[in-house]
Order: sequence, then C-alpha cells, then structure tokens
Amino acid sequence: MEPQDGRIILFILVAIALFSLGRRFQTMLMSRQALKQTTKQLTARKAVAQNATKSMIGVTLLVVFVIWLVVNLNRTM
Repeated sequence: MEPQDGRIILFILVAIALFSLGRRFQTMLMSRQALKQTTKQLTARKAVAQNATKSMIGVTLLVVFVIWLVVNLNRTM
C-alpha cells in the first residue's frame, strides 16, 4: 500500500461520515417541519373546539330563555 492509498481510504471514510451526518441532519429538519405543521393543526383544532363550545353555550342560553318565556306565558293565561 502506498501513502496515497491511505489518503484515498481516509477521504472515503470522511465522505461516508459526512454523508451519514447529512442524512441525520436532513431527518432532523424534516421532523421539525412535521412538528411545526402538527402544532399549527392542533392550534386550529383548538380554536374550532372553542368556537363550538361558545355556540353550544349560546344555544343553551337561548333554549333556557324560551323555556322560561313559555312557562311565564302559561302562568299568565
């Protein structure tokens, strides 16, 4: 083996190490993007659930008022 062969093998080992680190970095970036997207979806779903709760409370109050009105009208008649 000549000294240049050692350099070539070392160069190949460094290239393989850099490739594997690059793949790990790429996987980390993709995971972070997926996490951000999931967080945005979770925030949107939370807002929808809050709006639905407000609507249910509003309808409940309206029904309670109508029942109260009917009961009071029956008393006066």
